[in-house]
Amino acid sequence: MPFRRHRGLGRVFSVFLPAATALVLSACAVQPPSPQTLRPAGKVATVYVVHHGTLHTGLAVKRSDIPRGHWPANREYAGRNYIEIGWGDDDGYRKPLTVGIALKALAGSKRTVLLADGFTQSIRQKYTDPKFTVLAVDLSQAGFVRLCDHIQQTYALDAGGNPIRLGSGWYRARGTYSAFNTCNTWVAAGLRKAGCPIDPTFCLFPSQLLARVRPFARPVR
Repeated sequence: MPFRRHRGLGRVFSVFLPAATALVLSACAVQPPSPQTLRPAGKVATVYVVHHGTLHTGLAVKRSDIPRGHWPANREYAGRNYIEIGWGDDDGYRKPLTVGIALKALAGSKRTVLLADGFTQSIRQKYTDPKFTVLAVDLSQAGFVRLCDHIQQTYALDAGGNPIRLGSGWYRARGTYSAFNTCNTWVAAGLRKAGCPIDPTFCLFPSQLLARVRPFARPVR
């Protein structure tokens, strides 16, 4: 199942939050990430940061790396080798994007969703289109467990403790989406919990997120 991609949201950002954008960009200019290599000792698991070429970024992992009892919702993708998952506003993610939908989401939306895409191809085969940017980040086993917990904790659950399905690949989520808490922020927060040297505060846009991930990641060509 392909992820939805919207092209107009960037224009809405520039109309809705020009001052905030300037503040964020200036902060990024004076606080560049420190180059460093993150190579955990011992056994590692890899997470892939996937930029879809527009404003959306998600996380992909090898399903067999997911520890039992952590991210149990992954069981719905039995038989798939990898899972990519992303978080976002319900209307902005699942409906044709309009200025009204975008402004409402950026102002703050508690109706959020997760989109999971299970696939059998290798990472290189899945993301062959040049529009994709894929960065591989090696995590310690403990860090990978915390990342899986971050993902699982984003699912909204029903009274029986089960994920709330909204359709093929779609799930009701927790968290409030806004101009200051985007899908890129959610990815950065997961990496931070996993032990990566990244601050989600200035990862509102994909360019900011990727710039901060590159010092401790490997590009996937």
